[in-house]
Amino acid sequence: MASLLKPSGVDAPDHALGQYRAWKIADGPEAPADLAWISAAGAGAPCAHRLLPHGEPSLALLRRRTLDGEVSELRVVVCGPYYKAKQYRPSPREELIAVRLKPEVSAALFGIAPADYSNAAIANAPPVLTDACARTLRLGETADAFSVLDALKDDVQRFTQGRAFKNGPESRAAETMRKTEGRIRLREIAGALGVSERHLRRRFADHVGCAPKAYARYLQITAAALAAERHAAPDWANIAAGAGFHDQAHMINAFKAETGLTPTAFHAERRALL
Repeated sequence: MASLLKPSGVDAPDHALGQYRAWKIADGPEAPADLAWISAAGAGAPCAHRLLPHGEPSLALLRRRTLDGEVSELRVVVCGPYYKAKQYRPSPREELIAVRLKPEVSAALFGIAPADYSNAAIANAPPVLTDACARTLRLGETADAFSVLDALKDDVQRFTQGRAFKNGPESRAAETMRKTEGRIRLREIAGALGVSERHLRRRFADHVGCAPKAYARYLQITAAALAAERHAAPDWANIAAGAGFHDQAHMINAFKAETGLTPTAFHAERRALL
């Protein structure tokens, strides 16, 4: 199995936790994806980890190996959004090599409506995407995970070239929410876009797959969790303020509602995987 240690020519990950590594993709409003990630489980009993609530689906190559290292399973899959945090335990010698799609364009560009794949850890990708990822599949037979990831990014980019897509207000709203990690209010976004808040809320839910308030909360929780991860003893009041929560109590209630744990318990669980 390919090592997830940083090889020559590969940037250090922007986030790492247990068997998971993620890299931000340099993107703009027209880019279809914003994150590349690899999850590679070893031969022993892999640790379960709690997935953060999120609204973005991912397109991935699933690769599983036998005890002697031979590829036993290779297919293109969709890892759906998780609207509630959930424990996920990969099987031994399992790799997921993926790009995270922007939910507001995933249905129009890829035929992946986020709500249709909600809470699906692994689901077969639409056949047209499997066909589009033929190079990724070929490399998956023998290449290391980083080479496969580069091929997948290229296949995704080629698949979207020339495909018409209307960049509506919901797309710009979702982009703004991600850039501000959910801290900006929808009414402010609607005002800047020159549309009514009600109209934007309806279009957002239809295209992104969840309500804008829920999407903003997922982004805030993620921002708080990743900020806390960097410290053995986080300053929770500062983290709450930095993530845009009204106060620490507001953050605690959000974590309990979306993850089932307090921020302190969630932090302890994740720090154990570092």
